[in-house]
Amino acid sequence: MRGEKLMEASQGNICYVLESLVASNCSKSTSSGRARNEPVLESKDSKPVPPPDGGYGWVIVVASFLNQILSIGVPFSVGVYYVAFLEEFQGSKGLTAWIGSIHTGLLFGAGPLAGAVINRFSHRVAVMIGGLMGAVGFFLSAFSTSLYYLYASYGIVAGVGVSLVYVPSVVVIGEWFEHRRNFAFGLASSGVGLGNLIMTPVIQKTIDIFGWRGSLFITSGLFLQSCVFGALMKPLNGGKGAEKLQGKGLKETFHTDILHEWKFILLAINHILWNIGSLIYVVLIPDYAHMHTGTNMDTCAFLLSIFGVASFTGRILVAVITINKKISRFYLFLTATAVTGVAIALVPTTRDYIPLATFSAIYGLFFGIQIPLIAALATEMFGLERLPNVYGYFMFGDGVGALLGPPIAGWLFDLTQSFEAPFYCGGGVTIFAAIIILPISLSKLFQNRKTCIKSITKSASRVPLKTSESFV
Repeated sequence: MRGEKLMEASQGNICYVLESLVASNCSKSTSSGRARNEPVLESKDSKPVPPPDGGYGWVIVVASFLNQILSIGVPFSVGVYYVAFLEEFQGSKGLTAWIGSIHTGLLFGAGPLAGAVINRFSHRVAVMIGGLMGAVGFFLSAFSTSLYYLYASYGIVAGVGVSLVYVPSVVVIGEWFEHRRNFAFGLASSGVGLGNLIMTPVIQKTIDIFGWRGSLFITSGLFLQSCVFGALMKPLNGGKGAEKLQGKGLKETFHTDILHEWKFILLAINHILWNIGSLIYVVLIPDYAHMHTGTNMDTCAFLLSIFGVASFTGRILVAVITINKKISRFYLFLTATAVTGVAIALVPTTRDYIPLATFSAIYGLFFGIQIPLIAALATEMFGLERLPNVYGYFMFGDGVGALLGPPIAGWLFDLTQSFEAPFYCGGGVTIFAAIIILPISLSKLFQNRKTCIKSITKSASRVPLKTSESFV
């Protein structure tokens, strides 16, 4: 009896010691992992300076919010200029559409360049260069005499400028926030949704009053304000990150090593696929609603406004949801991607306006949830130091998907003379975009299990078991 009690007491002591050692090892490994994956910035006296998670960081959030209104709202208002350019230059719709295609394509395609400029200089410098380029591009476009002139001024100069404003305005949040990073990303990215809602009617009003040339002058002056907001984005580390790259080559500036990491490759494919699905939906939904519900085009186009409002709501919602640290941001991103795919695939199942409006709201809500999580996940998985480059490469993938989506939709419609194939294709590739990143989650689970087993084994080997005293 006495031996059994001694055995129970001994086992309890061993368990207590093991639990203490494992907890200690886990906390050490977590802190060391954080140090490896999220390099802390340094101050002038070389002491680590952790992100303040507030203070001047909220000024950065406001500046980022305002820049995202401009850098997304202006490019996606190109449709109102498209009509004016058609009337002015009497070109074909295809040739005129290239103005917006080049502009939007470079907004995404110049992402890697924007990341390199951030690394070489700073977020502030990148935004101010981009703001100046964009303003000059819009200003020169007001004097255009041909479509080819607009290809260069509006398409190339303004397109690259907009990208140089947008990318640093997003990733700068990661430098100033750590524990509230997801909340800050969500708040700042809501500027994209608001920009989509307000900039198109504002620009249309300026065209109605001042003509398209006068409107471009106003747009130029408006976009120049991004330089003011960029000036507020002072570097937390005093620019030491850029100093480290002085004398380095293109490999360090562009962080090309990231291109060989399998997790990055899967996420890049994910971006290409869900942007194909997104563009199929955005391009076809008004036409589908008009053809099958008998509703006029103005009402059908309102489906995109519903999408915009829901997207804005989703960005605010994810900022609130991710305050709870128990919610996995990766699984939230994966789920949001899958739900948007289901919403796209369900479109051909109805020919009534109300269900289509519901699908637009669901699609917009979860699309809005996805966007702020991109930068947050990139920071967690690849580190703060490489965030500008990773986000830039992801934007390039977005651009590839955006370029492929409309032609695929048109080809499938021409082939089948039906909207079913394009929407099923769009929904299918978006759902597959969610499935393709599942190995990242499985890898993380396996790694956590392996770490725990290793910690327990290592801890157990440190505990001396005196069997003669404990079990006799």
